[in-house]
Amino acid sequence: MDRIKEAASSFAEAANIPVTCLDVKGAILWECCEGSKLCSHFEVYGKPGSVCFGNLQSSAKMAAQLGGPYIFLCRAGLANIAFSLIVGRKVTGCLIAGPILMGELKESILSNIAAINGFGFDSCLKTVMLLKNMKAFGPKEVSTLATLFENCILGSLTPNEDYLKINKHYHEMQKIAENLQKYKKENKAAAYPYEIEAKLLQSVKNGDVADSLAVFRAFLGEVSVIEAGDLSSIRIKILNLCSVLLRLSAEKAGLSREETEPYYAYMDAVGEADSISELSAQASNFIEQAARAFRHGAYSGNSQIIAKAVSYILESYKDRISLKDIASTLHTSPSYLSMLFKQEMGFTITDYLNQVRIGRSRELLSEGNLSLLDIAVQSGFEDQSYFSKVFKKINGVTPKEYRKASL
Repeated sequence: MDRIKEAASSFAEAANIPVTCLDVKGAILWECCEGSKLCSHFEVYGKPGSVCFGNLQSSAKMAAQLGGPYIFLCRAGLANIAFSLIVGRKVTGCLIAGPILMGELKESILSNIAAINGFGFDSCLKTVMLLKNMKAFGPKEVSTLATLFENCILGSLTPNEDYLKINKHYHEMQKIAENLQKYKKENKAAAYPYEIEAKLLQSVKNGDVADSLAVFRAFLGEVSVIEAGDLSSIRIKILNLCSVLLRLSAEKAGLSREETEPYYAYMDAVGEADSISELSAQASNFIEQAARAFRHGAYSGNSQIIAKAVSYILESYKDRISLKDIASTLHTSPSYLSMLFKQEMGFTITDYLNQVRIGRSRELLSEGNLSLLDIAVQSGFEDQSYFSKVFKKINGVTPKEYRKASL
């Protein structure tokens, strides 16, 4: 607590803003620069059951939910910054920086103070003088002060992961709430996303890592809305999905018992995740592993020629290869290979080669800031124009549009 008080005192002195430390019940433990604190001149301040006391308590609770600074206006109309003290995931108190005069001094502030305290003319004159001595800050300046206040206190606390987790959870829930409101406005019922799930399974079976991860994000977003952000319920649905994918990977991609071990490790991590973002990260690892397994075992038929052709394409898609090159490598005729490939795979060698190349280009578009020309070349296309044409044909959007949507 000494380090916290030292940090709070440094902030108070530098910003000329008083800081008050409250315990979990709202009682004042200590203050910094209390002489310049307007509230301390009135009896109602700090009095249990008073309007001011209740205001401070509710603001302290909100700060604890946010896991960050909470700017609020007191009943008098003055700004304050609340920052909850969280140690070992337990709320141990709250720091209040303020009051702060935000914007111009308004007559309503004086009227509010008079109404709260019930004082007469003499007291009004004294209050006016106190208010005029307060420095006025703009809204942006108050926001900056809140960030400074947060950093001062966090710097005195080790570790501070508690704040990060609470803040992350708050923003996750806020996003889910926004999506729920969107559904209500559109008068749509939040139903299980079977279509997105089917698309995800197909993307994984296609061995398309980038598309699988993108579809999974959409799937998780829908499930989060359906379950109203309840982590336990979301976890169950994601684990069910992982179980289906694990079975498919073992059966269709031909995984051995040893090869399935990383999948179980990711599923254990999903089960232990304490936030939606952590759950998303671990499930994404699982899905990426599954998609890569399908990519390497893309063909599960009985034709050795097609199995070798698929392996050759997966290994050499970046090179300039043709039907004739593949046939020559496999010691067969181009016409026979073309006919057999279409019969076994359901599409031509050229179509499959383009799918593999476009799959790789989607990964590159999602991963970094490479130019479209570099992505085209690294995906096996020599011509950027042809790459863009094939990309749009397969995905329905241009590479630029896909990159913008994936960031």
